[in-house]
Amino acid sequence: MDERLRRLRAANRISAPTVIKALLPTMVVQRGDRLLGRDAALTAGFGPSVTGQSLAVLGVDRGADLAARRAKNGGALTVPGYRTALRVVEHAQKFNLPVVSLINMPGADASPTSERFGQSQAIADLMAATGQLTVPNVVVFLGEGHSGGALAFANANRIIMLDDALFNVASPEAVAAILHGQQTVSAAIDLLPMTAAKLANRGLVDQVIKHQATDLVATLVTAITAQLATLERMGASALIEQRKAKFQQLLATWPVN
Repeated sequence: MDERLRRLRAANRISAPTVIKALLPTMVVQRGDRLLGRDAALTAGFGPSVTGQSLAVLGVDRGADLAARRAKNGGALTVPGYRTALRVVEHAQKFNLPVVSLINMPGADASPTSERFGQSQAIADLMAATGQLTVPNVVVFLGEGHSGGALAFANANRIIMLDDALFNVASPEAVAAILHGQQTVSAAIDLLPMTAAKLANRGLVDQVIKHQATDLVATLVTAITAQLATLERMGASALIEQRKAKFQQLLATWPVN
């Protein structure tokens, strides 16, 4: 395995629940979508942040050990996970709460069960809701975030990435497979703009944080609160338009070469 992927997928990787606990010391947790049940990979809810500002939070986590990773499906969200996230986003919109998402996931679950229950529609619904939020939303990539499964959370005003994190339409393994072995997994990472540095250079990523920061959790909490403070000055229509402009700017720089 590529050394970068080994580091991203390590058991001791910083997790969304860890950052959420520091950001929201007390939280009302939302459990399940009221139809299919609960997705263990998702931590979602509301509460006052360390600055006193009430927030809605969404965190996707792979799990730290084998048992947790099995329970959380390796971070690949299922339909109830996306529908639960949508519930939180809709409440955030209703009660004027900024939304913070923390992501480390391989993408959405692609099992026949998820497809049968409308996985694509659930992802599309969340993507549409985050894009039309009239409150600020910030996403932080703690590890990997691939495919439409991650993009549903990344339709955000501000994108923060750890310097070794990845964000792309497909995982490095999927890119290598699509190219029928013409590229190694390691080369696939460098082939497309999926690293924090490359995405920041194209204007998609707003802030890159070193994964080796002395107190990484505190650094992330400070970065999130600072980004939210800046966004609070923007009006509802400006927030929507700014999200559109972010991704249109990326399209304007395509293709890669």
